[in-house]
Amino acid sequence: MGRPVYLGRAYINWCEKCNVPLIGDSCALHGKESVFRLNITPPGDLRFAFKRDIELIRSIFQEHYGVDVGEIFDGKIVLLNKTPGEDDSYEIILDGYVFGWIRFDPLELKWKPGLKVEGATALWKRFGKAMKKWIVVDDGAIEPILNGSNLLPVGIIEAEQSIRRNDDVILVSESGEVIATGIAKKDYSGLTSRERGTGVKVRRQRSINYREGRKATMEDVLRANSIELERKVMEARRFMRKVSTRYSDLPIAVAFSGGKDSLAVLGLALEEFGDEGFTVFFNNTGIEFPETLEYVEELRRELEPKGIKFIVADAGDAFWRALHVFSPPGRDYRWCCKVTKLGPITLSIKENYPKGVLMFVGQRKYESIKRFKQPRVWKNPWVPNETGASPIFHWRALEVWLYIFSRNLKYNPLYEDRLDRIGCFLCPSASLAEIYTLKEEKPELWAKWEGELKRWQKRFGMPDEWITYGFWRWKKLSKGEKAIARELGVEILEERSWEPVKYSMVENDDGTFTVRFNTIVNLERIREVAPILGEVEEGENYIRAGKVTFRPDGAYTDDFNEGVQAYYLVKRAYECVGCGVCVGKCPENALSIDPRSKKILVNPELCTHCRECMDVCPLLKIKNPEEGSQL
Repeated sequence: MGRPVYLGRAYINWCEKCNVPLIGDSCALHGKESVFRLNITPPGDLRFAFKRDIELIRSIFQEHYGVDVGEIFDGKIVLLNKTPGEDDSYEIILDGYVFGWIRFDPLELKWKPGLKVEGATALWKRFGKAMKKWIVVDDGAIEPILNGSNLLPVGIIEAEQSIRRNDDVILVSESGEVIATGIAKKDYSGLTSRERGTGVKVRRQRSINYREGRKATMEDVLRANSIELERKVMEARRFMRKVSTRYSDLPIAVAFSGGKDSLAVLGLALEEFGDEGFTVFFNNTGIEFPETLEYVEELRRELEPKGIKFIVADAGDAFWRALHVFSPPGRDYRWCCKVTKLGPITLSIKENYPKGVLMFVGQRKYESIKRFKQPRVWKNPWVPNETGASPIFHWRALEVWLYIFSRNLKYNPLYEDRLDRIGCFLCPSASLAEIYTLKEEKPELWAKWEGELKRWQKRFGMPDEWITYGFWRWKKLSKGEKAIARELGVEILEERSWEPVKYSMVENDDGTFTVRFNTIVNLERIREVAPILGEVEEGENYIRAGKVTFRPDGAYTDDFNEGVQAYYLVKRAYECVGCGVCVGKCPENALSIDPRSKKILVNPELCTHCRECMDVCPLLKIKNPEEGSQL
């Protein structure tokens, strides 16, 4: 369930005089003289903490340690670094050190805090024994602890009474110096009664870099980073100009999602191509946050008078229609992206730019291992008319936000509602923490999705935990999810399946094959798609397409592989959700979507039976991966 450690620099530079983070190795005001390096957990895709983030952190630490860390954060630049873990986990950085972290516990379904020695020192200096979760240790135990030993109860002089097993605690010397942090392995009573066994599992920390820095504002951050930020901006703009020159025969467009990364690319495009004009593509998946739709509309009204064209690839209600065919999407079952994104975008590009388009997108290598391996300029095999390019491929989130703040760009207000990612509100790739944030911040959206999940829970015979603990986000449970289910003591179906159209195939005595379906074969509907398999012949109560003969009671062929293709055709004919992926892929423009039924139609005069549409249909490549390669 946790994310692997990969990508990026495992440090951030910091200007001690300005007390702000740096995206380069020098400060625009003080050069390199006051710059030091702070090691952080990879991939190091840092971002600034918003007001609501700080409020969340304060509430988490208040509940656990009984004090308000806001007194320490006030007037400081606070960074959050998303780190690998069972669920969401963030390092908290200020004053040039890692203060501590918060992590979402996927079993207890709540946020929990932890402290580095620096953060513990900051709290102890300010609050002392007024805070909770502290242990005073005997001076004789200090050296063994610093050398990597755990703390035994015999080495404890005093402990705070609220300590419970598995609590994060801080260890303090008799002279009042914080020496370590760790996890309590016993309750307060066990610690103070000197029970045998480990009292505290101590965290090893190689170096301690506590400091108290001056207050700083975002203006201070921008000034200190002004030179390096402009260098990155100019590199990105040069890249955009170079690529546009290389593909001078293609019109320029920006893929805009409503998120910070695509906003940065839009800003760069306005700087580089604003006078020349370009197109903004927005994909309305039909499951966007209402705030995102309002935000995009505001931008459209602002930019269209300046010569910027807006095109909306609208999926309409495709997701909700497709849900009945596919069942809920999963991290390993991403049909939703193909139906609500790939299809509409492909159709929009084909309609507006049939000869192709150069699309600048906000992809960054720090987002995933897949994107890290992707080139900066690429051709999307599923969107044949699109050439993609990423100007901010090498940027970290910190640099994206600095650019946005430096240009005073209007960003999506959802970022201030503790939503780290802006996209479909019910994305299966969301963490449990993000799901519970959605519940708190947007209860009406969660209620709509939860109602659908409850229907599928009943169909699959799943317990309530299938929804509560987010097991619905997998078609086939991962090892981590199986472990959580075992720990919870609940039985979750390890792999769910939903197939409206089913088939069986038997070999006849004469070597031919009969394909049976769990439904009557509707010849009128088969006629609309039959050319995909070959030349069509119609007779009384049958349709022959290539080597397959369809009758109301099934399909007949002398070729096993064509029998499977017959099943594919019936499946596509009945379950088609009108995503349009195949329409965009068809080299002969032989496919279209019926505006009434929202299903594919085939023009027999144009179709060459190449079957390329079979190779991209999500029904075959995602729904039945065992019968075809993953899309």
